Amino acid sequence: MPFPRGRNESADVATSIAHVTPLERLSVMTLRMSASTLETIRTLTTEAFDALERETFLRDLASAHGRGVFEMSTCNRVMYAGMAEDIEELRTSVEQTTGVVLDSVSEFSGKDAWEHLVMVTSGLDAFVLGELQVLGQMRTAIERHRQSDDADPELVRLLEQVVWASRLVRKQLGFTRTTASMLNLATWSLDEMVNEETVLSSVVLGSGDMGRKAVEALLERDVAVTVVSRQPERARDRFGSLAEHVEFIDFDRWTNAPPSASLVISTLRVAQPAYGPERPLPTQAPLTVMDFSWPPSIDEGGLHEGQVLQGMNHWIQQAHGLEAAIDRPALLDKAKLELAKIETQLDHQLTAASQSDFRSLVHHTLATLAKGWSNSPLNEPPQNATLEAFARELATWLCKVHGGATLDDVRERVRTTARPIPPALLERVEDDLVR
Repeated sequence: MPFPRGRNESADVATSIAHVTPLERLSVMTLRMSASTLETIRTLTTEAFDALERETFLRDLASAHGRGVFEMSTCNRVMYAGMAEDIEELRTSVEQTTGVVLDSVSEFSGKDAWEHLVMVTSGLDAFVLGELQVLGQMRTAIERHRQSDDADPELVRLLEQVVWASRLVRKQLGFTRTTASMLNLATWSLDEMVNEETVLSSVVLGSGDMGRKAVEALLERDVAVTVVSRQPERARDRFGSLAEHVEFIDFDRWTNAPPSASLVISTLRVAQPAYGPERPLPTQAPLTVMDFSWPPSIDEGGLHEGQVLQGMNHWIQQAHGLEAAIDRPALLDKAKLELAKIETQLDHQLTAASQSDFRSLVHHTLATLAKGWSNSPLNEPPQNATLEAFARELATWLCKVHGGATLDDVRERVRTTARPIPPALLERVEDDLVR
């Protein structure tokens, strides 16, 4: 039954096919970092997953939900998005897959969900208002979803619209050159330490992208740097021209003969803390530890007397301090005004996409029905070419009157055709279309 009957014989055919738009079925759940949610996010985050672990998790999530689910983990939040008739479906799927009861999660549906995604992606809900890093994280997560076997095309289209809208919002609000939030906060903290001459030498744990950024910031401030890497020679190659100003050692040397330092920066990607009560830091010297890792790589229980940890709780407090100097409500009001303008454009784009989907659905459905009519014993003498042409005619007409055709209109169109189709077969055509 390609065109389901509505509540009466004059039901709108187009409405009966797609009475709920993709945007109306968009559901989003987000858990933002705070002192009360930190442990839950630590359990849920996929930040430390390798490619296979993440692929397996997303496959399990899609299996529980019945279609692909978008997931993004950052140092500030864990977020899920999916297509669902009710957001409870998405919540149940995530809870079933993770084994975590989502008591503190924020839930959004329809346009509210889309607006929330834009607010997050544009940096309006970040540690430092307007930071750019989350936009890149969002794009990476979208591409990861697109490449997965369980990708949901409807969801991908909406997420791409989120990125588009976020760029427009950032441009209108002047967020065009903002750096990554945590690195920003750490750089300001580092400047204070350098100005007070409390840091002259440092150790950076890890040699990935964040480790390199940390080294660049330290060298710019004339701080001596030792990088600890599992493969020091490979790390030296990756650092290029920076390498000549840096000493590289492996973790055995760091553990057995740690170099003198007043600052340790950790950028390790680990699922559990690398240093804690059972495995304290190798060095007992008084120093400051900046933990850039998420999940955390250093537990407070792994510090010695005179050592200070600047981890996630520290950055949260720092970010809240910055918020006090910003008229956030006024800025958010301005953002919502921009969103209202953007949503008008979004409606036009989604309408165009919906019409395209409708045309594809109608033409595919009528072509399939035409094959059944051609194979019917009522098709005597055979009128295959005529039936195929009639199916195309009906499909074109239905698309043209999209939003205005009733079931009675469809019956009339079939019964009054001038094509040489046997009356009994015409009845079959009518039944297939309106029964």
